[in-house]
Amino acid sequence: MMSELVQFVMINLKNSESEFDFESYTKKLLENIKKDLRPNDLNFLSSNTKTTKCAIMIDDINEFIITFTYIRSITISQLKVEISGDDLNRLDTNLHNLKTRLKDLMLVEWEECLWLQDLQAEKFSDILYGEVHKVENALRRLINTILFYNLGGNWWETYMPTKLVQGYKDRDEQFKKRSHSFKNIHTSLMSIDTKDLISILTFKTHKVKEVNLFASPNTDNPDIRKFQYIMSDLLNGQKLDMHKKKLTGILEDTLEVDKDFGKEFFEPWFSCDLDRFIEKWKGFCEDRNHVAHNKLIDIKLFKKYKKIMAELLEVIVEAEKKFNNHLDSEMEQYLEKLEEQEVMQMMGDNEAELHYRRRMREEAAVEILEEDEILEKFKAIASEAFDNLQEMLYYRSDIEVEFKEQSVLNNVKAFEITHNYFERTLHIATEAAIDSSECGVSTVNLILFYNNTPQITSKIAFTNGSSYFDDDQGTYMPDNESELDIDGLEEIETEICYLIENFMPEIEEDDIASFPCEQCNKYSINLSEDNGFEIGTCLYCEHPNPVGKCMKCGKTLNSPTNKVCDECWEEIMED
Repeated sequence: MMSELVQFVMINLKNSESEFDFESYTKKLLENIKKDLRPNDLNFLSSNTKTTKCAIMIDDINEFIITFTYIRSITISQLKVEISGDDLNRLDTNLHNLKTRLKDLMLVEWEECLWLQDLQAEKFSDILYGEVHKVENALRRLINTILFYNLGGNWWETYMPTKLVQGYKDRDEQFKKRSHSFKNIHTSLMSIDTKDLISILTFKTHKVKEVNLFASPNTDNPDIRKFQYIMSDLLNGQKLDMHKKKLTGILEDTLEVDKDFGKEFFEPWFSCDLDRFIEKWKGFCEDRNHVAHNKLIDIKLFKKYKKIMAELLEVIVEAEKKFNNHLDSEMEQYLEKLEEQEVMQMMGDNEAELHYRRRMREEAAVEILEEDEILEKFKAIASEAFDNLQEMLYYRSDIEVEFKEQSVLNNVKAFEITHNYFERTLHIATEAAIDSSECGVSTVNLILFYNNTPQITSKIAFTNGSSYFDDDQGTYMPDNESELDIDGLEEIETEICYLIENFMPEIEEDDIASFPCEQCNKYSINLSEDNGFEIGTCLYCEHPNPVGKCMKCGKTLNSPTNKVCDECWEEIMED
C-alpha cells in the first residue's frame, strides 16, 4: 500500500510577470526527470490547469506517484509536490535521487523551496540515532573501566573539575528519581553530554612543584610581595575580580602536571592516535546534534556518519578488549609502569629566567614568547587552516582526511588526504625553526607533497617583540612589537584545492563496478563516461578491464561479460 513519503512546496516564480503554463511546465519537468533518472516507465495519470499526477517506475522495483498542485493568489504563487510510494522504499537510493533532482530542477524557476515532510530522512535519523547510543555508551563504558581501575571508585568526585561534577549533579538526581530501580548505582557518566566525554580523555591534574615560590622564606621576592599585597587587599574587603588575573598567574607558576589522563590512561590502548580519535569524535558530536534534532539527512551524510560511527566503535571496542586482556595478564607490570610515569613527570624549572622574562612582558606590554608558546601559536594557526580544509572535504566519501593536531615539529605529516580509488595522496610535512630570544624569528615551513613528491613550500613566521630597561623610570619599556606573517597559508591552500580539483575528482559509488580488477583485485573499475576515464579502466592501477555491454541495446553493464540487460530482456519476453 502506498503512503506519502515526501512533501515540499516551491514558493514564488522568479519570472512572475510572464504567464505560467502549469501543464507545459510539469510535462517539461518530467521529461527532464526521465532524461536524468532513466526510469523504466513514466505515465501521466491525470492533468489539468491545477493538478498533475503521474506514476514513475525506476529499476523495475520502485514505483512512485508524483502529484503537483499549483496554487495561485494575488500575492503569492506556490507549487506543491507530493511523492508517494511503498513504505519499503524509504531507504532506497532511487527515492533520494528523485526528490533531490526534482527540487534542483524546480529551483531554476522558483525562488524558494520549503521542505514539509520527508519520511526517508526520518528513517535515516532513526537508524543513525540507535547507532549513536551504541557508540556513546561504548566510550562511557571504556572511560569507567579504565579510570575505576587506575583511580578507584570515587574518581569522578575526586578528580573531575567542579564545572562537570556540579553541572551534572542535578541531572543525575533527576535520573535517579525517574528510574527508581537504579537509584543506588553510580550514574555520572550516564547523564554526561557526549562532547564532555572528550574533556575527560584530555583532563590533567596538577601538583605543587618541589621548587616553588612559597618554598623559600625570602619575603623580598617580588612575587611574594605581590601575593602578600593581593591577599591583604582581599582580606580587607576588596573583591577578587580585581586581582584574579595576577593571582592566577602567581599560583599557576607554582604548579606542574601530575596526571595526564590522555597519555597515561587512554592512549596506550587506542589503535589510533588519540588526537585523531578526538577529531573524529568532535565531528561525531556535531553530526549527532543534527541527527538528534531531526534535521534533514541526505544519503551522503547517512553513509558518511554510519562510517564514522563504525570506525569510532571499532577503536573503542578494540581498546576495551586490549585493556581487559591486560588486566588479566599484566596487572603488576601495569602498576609499575604508572608509578614510573608519575616519577618522570617531576621536573624543575629555572625560576629566575622565568621571572625575568615575565617581568619584561608585563612591564613593557610586549609579546615575548617562550619556545613552547611559539609552538602553540603555530599549532593554533595551522589547526585553523587545516580545519577549513577538513570542513570543505567532510562530505567527500571517496577520500580520507587525517589531521595530527599536535604536529608542527620537523619531518612530521601534519595533514594527509588519501583518495580511496586512485593511488594518490596529498600530505603536508613541517619544518620548524624556533628562536625564543628577543626579536628572534621563528618559522614553520609547510611542504606540500603530491604522491610523496614535493610541490611547493610555504612559510609562516613569528617575530618576538623586544624591550629595554629605562633607568630613569626604573622599568622595562617596549622596543619592538611582535609580528606574525601567515601569507604562506593562502598559497598552500590554493595549491591543495587545485590538486584536489584536477587530480582527485569525486567518484560516486554508483560509478564503480561490483567486480574486482583482474590485475590488482581492487574494486575500482570505472563504469561512468562522465569522469574523464575510459569505461573498464581501473582507477587504482589503470589496467583496462573487460566490461560487458547489452547484446541488444549496447548499454554498459555492471558485469565483466556481455549479456542482455534487464530492460531488453523484458522486451524480448513481451514479444
